[in-house]
Amino acid sequence: MQLAQVPAGFRLELFAQEPDIGKPIAMNWDEQGRLWIIETVAYPNSIRGQADGGDDRILICADTDGDGKADEFTVFADGLTIPTSFTFTHGGVLVAQAPHFLFLKDLDGDDVADTREVVMTGWGVFDTHAGPSNLQYGIDNKLWGTVGYSGFEGDIEGEAVSFGQGIFRFDTDVAEGVRDFEYLAPMSNNTWGLGFSEEFDVFASCTNNEHSVFLGIPDRYFRAAGLPGRGTENIAAHYQIHPIVDDLHQLDVKGGFTAATGHHLYTARSFPSEYWNTTAFICEPTGRLIHRHILQQDGSGFVELGDGKNILASSDNWFTPVEAKVGPDGALWVLDWYNLLVQHTPEGQDATQSAGRDLFRGRIYRLVHEQGKATAMLDVSADDTASLLQALQSDNMFWRLTAQRLIVQHQLDGLADELVNLIQQDTVDAINTNGPALHAIWTLAGLGLLDGNYPQYLDAVTGALNHKAAGVRKAAIQALPVSKPAVAEALLASGVLEDPDKRVRLAACLALMEAEGTVEIGAAIFRAADQSENANDKWMAKALALATRVHHRVFSAAYASHFDSVAGPASDEKEVGTVDQVIQVRAQLGKLLYDKPSFVVKAGSTVTIVFSNPNYMQHNLVIVKPGTLDRVRDAAERLARERQAPEHQYIPDTEDVLFATALVDPNRRAELTFVVPSSPGSYPFLCTFPGQGETMYGTMEVVAE
Repeated sequence: MQLAQVPAGFRLELFAQEPDIGKPIAMNWDEQGRLWIIETVAYPNSIRGQADGGDDRILICADTDGDGKADEFTVFADGLTIPTSFTFTHGGVLVAQAPHFLFLKDLDGDDVADTREVVMTGWGVFDTHAGPSNLQYGIDNKLWGTVGYSGFEGDIEGEAVSFGQGIFRFDTDVAEGVRDFEYLAPMSNNTWGLGFSEEFDVFASCTNNEHSVFLGIPDRYFRAAGLPGRGTENIAAHYQIHPIVDDLHQLDVKGGFTAATGHHLYTARSFPSEYWNTTAFICEPTGRLIHRHILQQDGSGFVELGDGKNILASSDNWFTPVEAKVGPDGALWVLDWYNLLVQHTPEGQDATQSAGRDLFRGRIYRLVHEQGKATAMLDVSADDTASLLQALQSDNMFWRLTAQRLIVQHQLDGLADELVNLIQQDTVDAINTNGPALHAIWTLAGLGLLDGNYPQYLDAVTGALNHKAAGVRKAAIQALPVSKPAVAEALLASGVLEDPDKRVRLAACLALMEAEGTVEIGAAIFRAADQSENANDKWMAKALALATRVHHRVFSAAYASHFDSVAGPASDEKEVGTVDQVIQVRAQLGKLLYDKPSFVVKAGSTVTIVFSNPNYMQHNLVIVKPGTLDRVRDAAERLARERQAPEHQYIPDTEDVLFATALVDPNRRAELTFVVPSSPGSYPFLCTFPGQGETMYGTMEVVAE
């Protein structure tokens, strides 16, 4: 703590440390405001695959006397093996422990799990860095999570399912297995962060130079339209991190975000107002810091506003922050996995054999603002409806979401009229939000009261389409059953497609894709598409293209054709003749090397390179002019520090580059077909992803015919 730096006006406080706790990797709070953590000494050893018999555990850390420090520790569950995330649902705890999801329940109220059931199997185990994480209850009453490149391959509700790294959600009632599973969006690498704003904007963090990603359009809309496209965008504005430790141990993206983890926003009111609902906290454990990430709305999406630098950093090269999020008191809580060695254990060793791998130390901190007022601590219970209504009106989203979860999962529909009263309070706070109204809408939806059989509740939410708070208007759109013709008509009549907040417009456009196609809907989307401010907005343009395709029967063929090109990237490949030679090149598993240091081709011939990537991270293959290898390396490193680098696939815009694949995701491949230059010589090829070109290169030898 003596080596830590925090902004002026903030104070770092210790909540718990070894020997009371050890190696914390994930945290959450129950409805009593008690902290629960996962402790893992096995990470990152190989996964053995059993549901029990391991050395890891879930621990409850209670502060019983209110002095800000944990003084009571209860083991809820032990015998776990590399659990990576957990969340509360339906009276139990869902735990991500690849290859399984486990559902644990305390049946007798002694804070110790009595049952342990495997409710899902199929999460990849070949890399412990790359499994499922970030389980959390979403504002939409679904359980959300992320997974890295280990991906998933298994059975869900009787169907074979497989996918790679990305974001997903599913139904909260997991006692009989995972249901209503939806893969929302792919990511480029290990996805270690997931966060929601108070208005249910969705963000994620990804390793390897994508520390902030915005989810604009879930995959189901592209599938419904039958069009290609990506619904996420890297919105990070800078490359550099700002460590204060002397030495960095980073394998790639050196000096940047190689291990970004967490993307929780500040969703309370104890910090200064500039933090409220606009600042996310992203850990970079290899940099021994937590980044202060400032979000700014940009049309229907978001950008990072400059570089907010650090909210917490240490010159102690053992400080290993792995999660930072707002607690029930409004403070920023930090898990410190305290370790010198953060990366993988060398192959063939386990954690106990690695120098610098600590198995016992761990710390939990609270970052508080010295002039801030802490959120009032509540003791919320499904048996106490007054406590639930009080929590729904808290200025801390933790309590609002906790109350929503309990009301929905206990089906307390007797509170419906009170929820309507909250929705009808047409007011906004200092940052133009109304959290109680927004959560009341989603609570009604979770209670099943917006299915059309309860017109008074449907009318209340329909009325919220004109609420003063944009987030409430957006929530009403997303919660309403737009597949019902009367609801779709009401949505059109409300004017949300012309809303001053483009996030509301985007939500309306996506919602209309689920409506039955009518002339009125077609005309409304046509008018929206005819507005230049929509056509010039990235996400609105995509959404309109998708809506056009879904409702193609009410659009002219020319109109649909015009907007199809917006939804997905056009091909810029040039036509080539018959292929004379096919060359297979692979990235080496676990190494920053190609499997071929060189290959030979004939001048003027047509060649296809099939580049396969079985590795754990993205790679590309870029062929350059003779003698320009170092120059292209330098240009690639300069480009990596620019915000637009991912859009350029980390390939520098220089005449030295002759041919290149796009970035190839783990376990994917790309084909590159080109006409070989007519001049014989040694043409280098390399990977231009940050930090990889130093070792990942080779030579294409061009010989005369």
